Amino acid sequence: MFWLLTACLFVLAAGFVLLPLWLRNKAESFEEDASRKNENINLFQERSDELENELASGNLEQAQFDLLILELQQSLLADVSIDEFSNGLKLENKRAARKKSRSMSIAAPLIFCLLMPVFAYSLYSQWGYFDDVELMGLFQRTVDNRDNPEESQNLIVSLGQIVQEDDDRPWAWYFLAENFASLGMFTEAEIAYQQSAARMSDSPEKALVLGRVAMAKYILADFKFTEQILEVIEQARAINPNEISILQLLGADAEERQDYSAAIEYWRLIIQSNPNSEQAQVLRRSIAMAQQALATDGQDVGTGPVIQIDLRLAEGLALDEDLRVFVAVRNAEQEGLPPLAATDLTVADLPASIVLDNSFAVGPFNLSSADAVFVSAAVSFSGSATPSSGDYRVQSANFAHNGQRAVINLEIVDRLP
Repeated sequence: MFWLLTACLFVLAAGFVLLPLWLRNKAESFEEDASRKNENINLFQERSDELENELASGNLEQAQFDLLILELQQSLLADVSIDEFSNGLKLENKRAARKKSRSMSIAAPLIFCLLMPVFAYSLYSQWGYFDDVELMGLFQRTVDNRDNPEESQNLIVSLGQIVQEDDDRPWAWYFLAENFASLGMFTEAEIAYQQSAARMSDSPEKALVLGRVAMAKYILADFKFTEQILEVIEQARAINPNEISILQLLGADAEERQDYSAAIEYWRLIIQSNPNSEQAQVLRRSIAMAQQALATDGQDVGTGPVIQIDLRLAEGLALDEDLRVFVAVRNAEQEGLPPLAATDLTVADLPASIVLDNSFAVGPFNLSSADAVFVSAAVSFSGSATPSSGDYRVQSANFAHNGQRAVINLEIVDRLP
């Protein structure tokens, strides 16, 4: 498939170069022939006009005029006919020179087009990821594999043969490790992950693989950190301090040790990488629970302002329980900015008490960045956070949170026109 697609792309690219050149040469040849015929016709017309003037002035008799016109017509037909097959007697040298010039103008692009795939494939074989492209089918099967032990076993056999034949293929090692891990063979997975990382230069991809190494070691160590695991974590964070798998591991370990302050910091870093993801929503709830645990122990949570929104539907308002409800806190002094904090739920969750703080930021600014804010909640029929006609929406008055906890009561009743 790879070769077929590249061949098709080459033919298409060559067509863009060669087709216009061919059409241009055909057009020039046609224009040259048409110009020559027009010259013959113009000469015939001029000579016939002269004969008509001679006839009108009495210098020619009608019989003489008819004879000369007939000879002129025969001469025109002969000229046109001769041009069709023997005009080279007069213009051979000129046309040959032009033809040679045209051939050169076509030859250079043609040679370039023929050499282009040779150079492209040569350079790609040196600098590209040709070997990995050949294995893309196996890689994709690994990504698509979900809880299918038989498929994982087949992939282990195939990828194992590949690394035996050529062990300098980091991504083959990586996907081999992924299949080991899916079968719970973490000792083998750790070895394969290490083989993959050892063959990579320092890059975000290597940090990702090192994160897998640390995770496998963590599982084999009964979910406890060891000196070896800490060394791998340090190596990965030296390449990419925000590698997600490492942050997940550090956050899980901190939570296990009930070091909620550290866990919250790691979770916030994960949220910043993709604030609108489902994982971010889960982590925000984990942060809220961790903050509650810290507050219960009398520790300083240090969350900054907290907005508690008690949200409910108006009495008698019946809506589909699966409709999404978007809740946001915005800067009251600047329009057009992303929400300072936001979350979503469904109608089935109402009534609800929603707590938003700095950890719920979805853009570059959080609640602490604004003095005056307002809260809005919308029931969306389209599933989009942007309100549209027919949605239900409610908005609070502007208020100052003063860096403290504020409680806002909202009732959804009005429908947008």
